[in-house]
Amino acid sequence: MNWDAIGAISEMLGAIGVIASLVYVGSQVRASTKASRIDSKLRLTEKLINFGDLLIENPNLNDIMIRGRQGLEELSKEDYVQFSNLCQKACWHLSTAYFMHRNDAISDEDFHEFRFVAKYWTSSMGFRQWWEKGGEESFTGEFEKYIEQEMLSASTRASDT
Repeated sequence: MNWDAIGAISEMLGAIGVIASLVYVGSQVRASTKASRIDSKLRLTEKLINFGDLLIENPNLNDIMIRGRQGLEELSKEDYVQFSNLCQKACWHLSTAYFMHRNDAISDEDFHEFRFVAKYWTSSMGFRQWWEKGGEESFTGEFEKYIEQEMLSASTRASDT
């Protein structure tokens, strides 16, 4: 065997090593992306659970939310502050989910749960009143447009029935 043949074999083995390394790195990137999406979904779901637990553990707060969703005129000044805090907290969770969805950290399917929550809030008169009274000032850009589109869709659905 001459030196040219040995050099060619060495180059071929080196190329195989590079290809194997790239395949390995690719599989690690895919695994890391999947793990990141799973973690994102779990954290967002935990936020929804905690919000629900807050209402379950505080029947008075749950009552304020129910009355507030019907309209702000149903609330005392103190109750309005509590309802406003609930709306703000719900929007923070929705904003986080919306941001993660737009940046492909969660899938369309995973974002569906948050769309449902957005529809729940935006379909209520009290939320819309809160949003117009100043809630919208806490949010900007695409999320603000998203919530306003959801409110418009809720109004359209209500007028169709």
